[in-house]
Amino acid sequence: MDKISCIVLNYNDARTTCGLVEELLGINCLDSVVVVDNCSTDDSWVQLSGLARPDGRVGLIRAEQNGGYGWGNQIGVDWAVDRLGADYVIVANPDIHVSEECILRVKEALDRTERCALASALVESPEGKPLFSYWMLLPLWKDLLDTGLVTRRLFARWLNVPRERLKQGGLSGCRLVDAVPGSFFMLRPDRFPEGEIHKVFDKRIFLYYEEKVLGQKLKAMGLTAVLALDCSYVHAHSVSIDKSVKNIGDKQRLLHESKLYYYREYLHAGPVKTAAARAFLGLVLAEVRFLTGVCGMRW
Repeated sequence: MDKISCIVLNYNDARTTCGLVEELLGINCLDSVVVVDNCSTDDSWVQLSGLARPDGRVGLIRAEQNGGYGWGNQIGVDWAVDRLGADYVIVANPDIHVSEECILRVKEALDRTERCALASALVESPEGKPLFSYWMLLPLWKDLLDTGLVTRRLFARWLNVPRERLKQGGLSGCRLVDAVPGSFFMLRPDRFPEGEIHKVFDKRIFLYYEEKVLGQKLKAMGLTAVLALDCSYVHAHSVSIDKSVKNIGDKQRLLHESKLYYYREYLHAGPVKTAAARAFLGLVLAEVRFLTGVCGMRW
């Protein structure tokens, strides 16, 4: 029987994490749940310790430092693959809700799609509203346009690929994509080249843009990702992130730092393009400050 392990990363949010783990333990197809505490500064570790089970179905790991989303999740992936022998590894944010039917459908889409190493499902808000569920990788200038609050709306038709135009996956109702949100996805370790499953995440990124980095890594390995359009999970967007970074300006700065790193390291932007991107992002940050500080907008 295939072993499916789910990684849940916690930072100062034990209540949400414990709630998800209790839900996951009711899903029969999951062999194990691995909880990584990302060096929380509150009493999370004490609360998480109560999740331990005599059957060992819940693994608890305490990171020595808070290296960010990628750092913590890579610890969990390594544990699941090396110590638990997982055939499939799910990465899940604490603020999601997912059914067994969705997990099994995502697994089926992953198995039936050639050269596919990652799969996910559509995302919904707790109110049932469809949320952004996938990306296609863009060149630098288009990626920048997709950053601005105004430009992403003005140029939306040239920046997004509609679902109906996505290439068919291995199953009806599934489509090939370049990247999916980091809130929930499934990996199949045996489809990665030797050793690459231990480098899924770029640990030099603290937060944001991990999804596109992973998409670039898959592309470089000749692998792809698939999205199941006939199932979905719920994500209470930013609930977990807000525990780490509360201020919208701070979030935007972190996003821009990760973007510039992505442009240099994965899109191979030189000094001139990087400087131009930095200037554009400066304008976007001013735009965010005006809309939030003066206009009182929230998103």
